[in-house]
Amino acid sequence: MMSDREFRVIADSKNVPGIVIEKDGVHFGCFAAGEEPPTLILYEKGTERIVARLPFPENGTAGGLYTMKVQLQPENYEYNFCEGDEVYTDQWARLVSGREEFGRRPEDSPHGVRGAFLVKEYDWGEDRLPQIPYDEAVMYHLHVRGFTKQRNSGTRKKGTFAGLCDKIPYLKQLGVNQLRLMPVYEFAEMVPKFPKEKPVGAVPAGAGAQGSPESGSQVSAKTGAGLSPHVAEAMKSIEQYRMNYWGYGEDAYYFAPKASYASTKHPDVEFKDMVKAFHAEGIEVILEFSFPDEVDISRIGHCLSWWATEYHVDGFGVMARDSAVTELAKLPLFRSRKLICTWFPDVLKQDKNRLLAESNDGFMNDCRRLLKGDEQVLRAFSYQLRCNPSGCGRVNYMTNHDGFTLMDLVSYDRKYNMDNGEYNRDGSDFNYSWNCGEEGPSRKRDIRALRMRQRKNAFAMLLFSQGTPMLLAGDEFGNSQNGNNNPYCHDSELTWTDWSAARSNKELSSFVQEAIAYRKAHKALHQKSEPQCIDYRSIGYPDLSFHGERAWYGDFEQMGRGLGCLYCGEYAGEDDFLYIAYNFNWIPQEFALPLLPKNMSWRVVMDTSRKVSFIPREEQTALEDTKAFCVQARTVVLLEGRR
Repeated sequence: MMSDREFRVIADSKNVPGIVIEKDGVHFGCFAAGEEPPTLILYEKGTERIVARLPFPENGTAGGLYTMKVQLQPENYEYNFCEGDEVYTDQWARLVSGREEFGRRPEDSPHGVRGAFLVKEYDWGEDRLPQIPYDEAVMYHLHVRGFTKQRNSGTRKKGTFAGLCDKIPYLKQLGVNQLRLMPVYEFAEMVPKFPKEKPVGAVPAGAGAQGSPESGSQVSAKTGAGLSPHVAEAMKSIEQYRMNYWGYGEDAYYFAPKASYASTKHPDVEFKDMVKAFHAEGIEVILEFSFPDEVDISRIGHCLSWWATEYHVDGFGVMARDSAVTELAKLPLFRSRKLICTWFPDVLKQDKNRLLAESNDGFMNDCRRLLKGDEQVLRAFSYQLRCNPSGCGRVNYMTNHDGFTLMDLVSYDRKYNMDNGEYNRDGSDFNYSWNCGEEGPSRKRDIRALRMRQRKNAFAMLLFSQGTPMLLAGDEFGNSQNGNNNPYCHDSELTWTDWSAARSNKELSSFVQEAIAYRKAHKALHQKSEPQCIDYRSIGYPDLSFHGERAWYGDFEQMGRGLGCLYCGEYAGEDDFLYIAYNFNWIPQEFALPLLPKNMSWRVVMDTSRKVSFIPREEQTALEDTKAFCVQARTVVLLEGRR
């Protein structure tokens, strides 16, 4: 071991946690709860070999923060802190060493995970933030590892930041201009598993092995009997730990990019390369962060500012306690970066200079209920499709990482989470799903056709509503999780995006691509402010109006399942009219057509009951002197009124 005198400790005036690399040394800041000062442990880079132990000076603050500056060459070392007999890694570390392999069981050695120094300079060149307004964004939600890990993903660097870059041409073609990434900061994939006693009685009805409703088998908490073979074997080998595939949890290093998501030894550089590549194509990068209640607001603020300045990210989706969200939203950072949370107090929505947006399950729940044909939902749906408050953006989605994929939403009436090892008790029981007539995969042509139509209907509801639509990765080509609505503990084909389905579901992916392009081409479908449903410019038409079997009278009765929506394009600077007829009844329904100005006529542009749903312009025919038209069962039809 080297002598402590070879690492000179010099005066330090900074009073901040974490590390700061300066010309004359490296500042270290460490919190300690005991009466004795903590110790800095230095290691030879890439190893557990300790080269020095340096006690902090007894200059701790009232909050237990100890600081010192050490002269050393940071590129040659890694570090940890020690208090008494406990060795721990700096929660403010900018890089973390020892977690380069995803899913590896924790080392018994307390020195297996170490803090590392961010020393490489990065040339950002001409990188600029795309600064896409919420009303012009199309968001795409994905897991970095899972998105390209599957063998058919089409990239050599599977499950990495570099692999994600290989998908830029696909995302551009689809029409996406904003990525929302599940946690990319360093987190523990293997977390302690506290055994739960098996509940008295049988497994819940209809929840057998591998999600089979017929099996009805029992599950042994000790042997894993009743689980699928690969899961049972995995449980035997990791009895003390459970997989945390998603990354939401408490054991996290929020300042460090995830090493196992990099194809090189430099996750910081690879992540920056990724951001730079997406920005060059006009695509924003939004990062999700989950902060438990014990993480104080100061650390959260420093963390988000660090990612904004060091990694040029465009914004954050934050899950935290309400009080923290309120304080975060006031930071100057969010005049240049986006902040997406489930909720903001009304007073913060008045500041139009802040880039705030709400994202919650309200849109999803109401639209799913209508999609499956529930009663008493039309009025709620009419609110959801137009809701777009000024001063605060709104992110809408039909599916999220937590819940069914879109394919499973139309294929299963209930969840199948037995492989999670929690006896099917985890995950939501309220999915508002419908299997279209048969549970699980089906070979019946009529059921497969109905499921295709329902998925098109779901995308139409999402993409033709105000606000920012968010697509779950793989939904556009039928990605499935076999009915599992909470696969947080699976790193396997179950959770990896299934790119083999992309080749066999081109009908759906082509529809989504055309629907996104249509949305972008018609400003009436993504306005900067919420439609008021009145003629406030004396044009002769409201900006948005609702219709049913009678023109100008939306049918919001209890049994209603159909709604016609007329958009007057002049309010959005366009000269056409759009009429979207949503029929979620199981029988055809007639919709009245409002009269258009002279020299204008209606043309059918899209019909989800057709295999090729978007009709080529040269094949669109005018509906002359038509006062009403019929929409097939469970179908969405789009008409244009133009000259």
